[in-house]
Amino acid sequence: MLKTLVALAVVGTAGAALAQDDQPVTRDRVVYNSNDYVSLIGNLAIPDSGRGTDTFGGNVTFIFGNQIHENISIEGRFTAALLETGRGKGTDFYQYTGGLDVSFSPYDRRDERALTPFALIGILTTADDVAPNSRDDSSIGGNVGLGFVTKPLFHNLRLRAEGRYTYSSFESGYHDYSVGFGFELPLGRDHEQLTVIPAKIETRVVEIVKSVPRQIIDTDGDTVEDAQDQCPGTPKGVRVDAAGCVLPGQLLSLRPITFEANEARLRPNAQSALDVIARGLIAQPNLKVEVGGHASLTGSADETQELSQQRADSVRAYLIEKGVAPDQLMATGYGKKQPKVRRERNDDDRTLNRRVEFRVISR
Repeated sequence: MLKTLVALAVVGTAGAALAQDDQPVTRDRVVYNSNDYVSLIGNLAIPDSGRGTDTFGGNVTFIFGNQIHENISIEGRFTAALLETGRGKGTDFYQYTGGLDVSFSPYDRRDERALTPFALIGILTTADDVAPNSRDDSSIGGNVGLGFVTKPLFHNLRLRAEGRYTYSSFESGYHDYSVGFGFELPLGRDHEQLTVIPAKIETRVVEIVKSVPRQIIDTDGDTVEDAQDQCPGTPKGVRVDAAGCVLPGQLLSLRPITFEANEARLRPNAQSALDVIARGLIAQPNLKVEVGGHASLTGSADETQELSQQRADSVRAYLIEKGVAPDQLMATGYGKKQPKVRRERNDDDRTLNRRVEFRVISR
């Protein structure tokens, strides 16, 4: 009795010490639930000398953009410009321009790097209003440009700067330039709290009934000792019933089998994980497993479907080579329909989506 009380006291002290290290840790991170952004830019206009205006003018541009890829955006813009003629009141030159641009960047413009450069090219249509004479007309044209956006300055508002060359087919054709500074605001920004719960360390006091306890042998580590285990050789991390047999319908909780981008060839570390799975399947020949192949979100649906099927076939072929019966395995490609990470922000996210998983069908 005294020994039991001493043991309980020791366990209680250890549990109190471990409790401090067992508290959840919460971190705050920024996520985006929209690919849209808006920009407002004031520009210094440098018109073609053939227009008969002053050397400089000004315009204001509003942009609505959608980031269709981490490196590509589509931008619709509207610009209102005033070019001074220098000939007195009522003789100014007005322009109203609508256009559609494609913007290219080497980085994701929503990342919080100091500067993210971009280049753009697009088409436009312009309504030219020349007061007071009757030279008014509409025209089409195109533009190219270079610029950059900064990291967030405050409340996710970013500085945007750009320079453009514009060609207009108005009259005999004009070549205009502009340089502008303004702000860009990504939409749909949220703060998400990520909570990490440390693994709990349980301490139990076991009362010893016999002076020499019976040795418990559980070779496959499924918590069912070998004497009662009707399905020996269960892979690690798989849930079993009271008889030690694998429960159907579950996704096997094993180390992910991942691939390089656009590859279906197995990595060496994946082969070592598959060797463990092969031994478990050989030990339980009645176990039926689906090998599910998955791809990252980049690329077309047809391409990712084909690549994911190749990955599933590659894993199935490797397991059969290791001695698993072919009728135990079914390979299915899911393409990008079941991503682990629904918004890929970096290479780590894409690697998690380029994977093969195993699901127990029946036994």
